[in-house]
Amino acid sequence: MSNRVSALSSILRSPMRILGIVLMLVFTAEVGVMLLLPHVVPDFLGESGKAVLDAVLLTMVCAPVLWWVIIGPLRRIAIQEHQRSETIVANASEGIITFDSSGRIVSCNRASSELFAVDAAELVGKTTHSRMADFPRSFETLPCEFRINVDRPDAPPLPVQVSVSDYPSETGQLRIAILRDLTEIQRAEQERLLMARETEALRAQQMATLAQLATGVAHEIRNPLTSIKMLIQVNRGKFADEGLPTDDLELVEQEIRRMERSVNSLLDYARPEQGESKVFPIQDAVGRSVQLIEGRCATQGVELVLECDDRPQSINGDAAQIQQLLLNLMLNSLDAMPEGGELTVAVTSEDSEVQVTVSDTGQGISEAILDKLFTPFATSKPNGVGLGLGICRRIAQSHHGTLTGSNRIPRGAQFRLALPLATQSGGQLRSDDATSSEESCNAC
Repeated sequence: MSNRVSALSSILRSPMRILGIVLMLVFTAEVGVMLLLPHVVPDFLGESGKAVLDAVLLTMVCAPVLWWVIIGPLRRIAIQEHQRSETIVANASEGIITFDSSGRIVSCNRASSELFAVDAAELVGKTTHSRMADFPRSFETLPCEFRINVDRPDAPPLPVQVSVSDYPSETGQLRIAILRDLTEIQRAEQERLLMARETEALRAQQMATLAQLATGVAHEIRNPLTSIKMLIQVNRGKFADEGLPTDDLELVEQEIRRMERSVNSLLDYARPEQGESKVFPIQDAVGRSVQLIEGRCATQGVELVLECDDRPQSINGDAAQIQQLLLNLMLNSLDAMPEGGELTVAVTSEDSEVQVTVSDTGQGISEAILDKLFTPFATSKPNGVGLGLGICRRIAQSHHGTLTGSNRIPRGAQFRLALPLATQSGGQLRSDDATSSEESCNAC
């Protein structure tokens, strides 16, 4: 039976097919009645009687056939679809209600009654505002999606997201609303924020520890290193005058200089210097940084691409620190492309901030480093200390900005520096600053 209904449902989906079947059945029944009529009609019936008998026979033949072939299967299909829809709605995990133009709830499913913490019988007939005080009252201009709180008896309000759409009906005055519980989503968001705060607190603790460590390193290591370096330089000069080899002493001096750079990086990370704050165009820092790496780009075969806004974008901060930040990002990109590639520096503005993006076509950031990119001592370079990016982020944060890093598709890395634009109260640019910004922008 189900296979026959399924086959008929596929046939009867087209109105033209239904009309064709009806015409064929009526025509066949009429032909059969006309052929049978002369043999069953008494002679005493006139033309009117024959017409009435013809109609009766035609109705008795066509009605059962039409019910069996068309109306019955369509009725079963409609009942099955209705039951299927009711089952889906009743067992849906999200609350579903229908309401009319006055806001009166016409129907609801089990999940919605659980959201409102009342029986479905108590919910039907009530207005949407009785349980959702912030529900929009305008039926015609009802938004398609919004968030409100659901009032529940003896329970705290429940945050839900409401999606509204038209409900197919003859009057066209019904809407259907899908209610999605946001409790778990908000809890996950709060947990994410809590983890972010804990991470920042851990980073602050690391910074405090590094500051104490750097102070001890500065007194206990840097000064003795300076003395050792001076003695080696003096003795290397004496050995050179006496014709003795000085290669070993030169190597020791180079290693001491490398140790000094590591100590200085640690000090810079733990206690960044306080720079002079002023309003200047970001294109100035970009232009100066680019000038410092142009020679190395040419040597490595790296194509340098600059994309700058036509108008100067002014920020409030220390130009030397911003230049140091950008130069570190560009040098990192060059280190990632020893065999050549493309280095792109883009300056764009959006709303109240300016963004400087430094991207390359190197090997990208390894997955092992990506999650702890700005963590102290995390580096993929063989001779790296792992403090450069941390210093860059500290500079960005001290300028009320952000610094983020990610991998590009299909390859390469990208760092994005976002800084707030200088406000009018931050001061006006001097004439020499404006001239310099125009030159930097033209260079870009």
